[in-house]
Amino acid sequence: MGLRPYQSDALSAVKSRLAAGVTRQLIALPTGTGKTVVFAMLPEFLNLGGKTLFLVHREELASQAAEKLMRWNPNISISVEMGDSWANSNSQFIVGSVPTLGRKGSKRLARFRPEDFSTIIVDECHHATADSYINIFDYFDVLNQNSKKLLVGFTATPNRGDGVALGKIFDEISFQMDIRTAIKEGWLVDIRGVRVRSKTSLDAVRTQAGDFQQGDLSNTINTPERNDLIVRKWVESASDRSSLVFCVDIKHAQDLAERFKSYGVSCEAVWGDDDLRADKLRFHREGKLRVLCNCAVLTEGYDDPNIGCIIMARPTKSNLLFVQMSGRGTRLQANIQNLHEARTAGITITKPDCLLMDVVDNTTRHSLITLNSIFGVSQATDLKGQPVFEVAKKLEEAQKAHPELDFSKLEDITKLDSFVEQVNLFEVKYPDVVMTNSLLQWHQNSEKDSFVLLLPNKEDVVITPDLIGKFHVVGTVNGTKLHDTSDSLPGAFKLADSFVTTFGKENLHLLKRIATWHGDPATPKQLALLRKLHIDFPAGISKGDAAKKTNQFFANRGAFFANRKKVA
Repeated sequence: MGLRPYQSDALSAVKSRLAAGVTRQLIALPTGTGKTVVFAMLPEFLNLGGKTLFLVHREELASQAAEKLMRWNPNISISVEMGDSWANSNSQFIVGSVPTLGRKGSKRLARFRPEDFSTIIVDECHHATADSYINIFDYFDVLNQNSKKLLVGFTATPNRGDGVALGKIFDEISFQMDIRTAIKEGWLVDIRGVRVRSKTSLDAVRTQAGDFQQGDLSNTINTPERNDLIVRKWVESASDRSSLVFCVDIKHAQDLAERFKSYGVSCEAVWGDDDLRADKLRFHREGKLRVLCNCAVLTEGYDDPNIGCIIMARPTKSNLLFVQMSGRGTRLQANIQNLHEARTAGITITKPDCLLMDVVDNTTRHSLITLNSIFGVSQATDLKGQPVFEVAKKLEEAQKAHPELDFSKLEDITKLDSFVEQVNLFEVKYPDVVMTNSLLQWHQNSEKDSFVLLLPNKEDVVITPDLIGKFHVVGTVNGTKLHDTSDSLPGAFKLADSFVTTFGKENLHLLKRIATWHGDPATPKQLALLRKLHIDFPAGISKGDAAKKTNQFFANRGAFFANRKKVA
């Protein structure tokens, strides 16, 4: 089995940046796209000489890494340093457990001579700012600016949960592919979002380390009513799918599993020190269990391509945690490499998508992470079981065509077309950060802190954050390309605005937030809407007057129904 194109590109990127003198690099690939294969091939591809240390933070990941390394490097000696397993110090590849090697003053580290190692590879490197990792990096002297050793981190998550930038460890992102690109190109299945709205209030739950305090959260959401709601919605939507449920703690996992069983569903709960964990995981893979409820044990490193449904029974404020959990269901079925190619070849597709049941609770004071927020869709919008990649693409097309609209008011994705026709055509709202740092019409794009400025002739400028805390400004203005970087979002706006002002002077009046278009002739779409609503208008009506007439129509209609409701 050969490498996928993006895997080859990732390897080439590391080699190219190393040749340019960048020794601390980061690779970002979504869960299910084979990052383990990339790091397994890296030592041979680079041919640096010296030994390679692969760092993992959990027992299951160590075994998985060693297995992949052996499969792709059958002629190289590989051994594991972890707990009761002691590596052969003469092995070319050492898979090391961070809990084993990273303890302060660890004698296990002293078994290895730093000068023998040329490459350190870190799996799930969003953990790499922890002291246990730093202890290992310091021992092997890879953080020294003069070090010639290569440090490469791999992660599937876009950021850390505690806000600590990975730039503390890594100098540059050599290669990255996001989940949307992977879905678009057929390397992952699309996600269908089903919203399960509970009546549980999270307002009394405290926050700890950036997420909900576990005890408070468990006491609040682990109720018979909420658990029963989840099971009933699963029976309605996903009873034919192998399913994985993410819970708050052991008690929540056990109680929810019992609720599934009460409906006659084959289900078990699994947790970290569960003596039967291995058997339960095997039964789930073999289809003997339809549902597996877990807490904090299958978030990373659990690779079962049969999973067709993810249930987010655990509310979270952590983008990192949500991405990790949802990624457990996006892998392709076992017998195919690419979804598009498999369909073209006529291969039977048993897993065309993953159903994600997003349990959304009531809150007025917490900002929840949901499937919508991961894909840049308004929290108000119910996906109604639509494929989220297709939804996001359709929304972005609508936003580009109608940058004046506030799509955060769209409540039902199936009514997008009518929404475009009926909302206030010229009520434009800009995020506070735009109002503070720019005079131009920047719109918030698909991810938090990502912004786009739409320009004439299908050009645009985009500001996007990366994993190490920098902001990239990329775009084209009148054929002139921009690609620059800033350490802050305000700085990125300043760079972009200066560029647009310099190279787009003739269109600057169209790009400023102050509406100078009111006196222009009404657009064909405005005229068509006026006719559809049977609104009289004079010949040559302006954009501003057309907007006023449309707004007044909907305002009057809203008042009519409000009064009618009062009378009733």
